[in-house]
Amino acid sequence: MRFSDRERFIYHAATLMTMQNLQVLSKSDLQKNLKSVQNNRCTSLTDKQVEEIFQDVEHEAWEMVRNAQEKLEKFCAKRQGYKKREFAEDVQEDYK
Repeated sequence: MRFSDRERFIYHAATLMTMQNLQVLSKSDLQKNLKSVQNNRCTSLTDKQVEEIFQDVEHEAWEMVRNAQEKLEKFCAKRQGYKKREFAEDVQEDYK
């Protein structure tokens, strides 16, 4: 089974966006590379379709980041009441 042009574009867009987030690519390089993918690998996609796909991928990525931040905030809130464990009394005596 082969990827459709849409699936292929999503794969390349996600990869290139990751590279941009890792600061391997600049924003302009991202756009150039996406245009190259469209012209060379996903020829059946129109500019409008590419724009819609890119916006959907970008939206999904931000949703994932937002959900991860919420989970981290909840985890940190639970850990605020965390008390560091003490050494056993006999170990404490050894260090006196």
